[in-house]
Amino acid sequence: MAFSEKYVKRLASLEKAYGKLENCQTLKLNNDVLVEVVTKRFEYTFESLWKTIKTYLLEMKGIDCSSPMDCFKSAFQERLIPPDYENIFIDIIRTRNEIVHIYDEDAAKTVYGKIVSDYIDAIGLVVENLKK
Repeated sequence: MAFSEKYVKRLASLEKAYGKLENCQTLKLNNDVLVEVVTKRFEYTFESLWKTIKTYLLEMKGIDCSSPMDCFKSAFQERLIPPDYENIFIDIIRTRNEIVHIYDEDAAKTVYGKIVSDYIDAIGLVVENLKK
């Protein structure tokens, strides 16, 4: 089955957002600015990721999910996300929901560390699976 134009556009948008997030690893910025840039790019990438998963699941599997958590649960079941990444994605979802409430520099740096050390690679794996 061929991908729809809508899915192709969503996937292209996701790849662009993910590419910008991935490129953050090589940015040479003031540490405070870098933390803010990475966090914001993570937010964009997360939003694009779950919406792309939603479109994929509906068009390719006939599964209609209405929230990020719903879509990620279905993505686990459909093996878009490997079982050994389940805990990372639970943490990704939790972190995304908490980001808007972070006002503390130490908490922001903790989130930054998780994004760079774990989340970027995990998201990249799902992006690759969505392209297949």
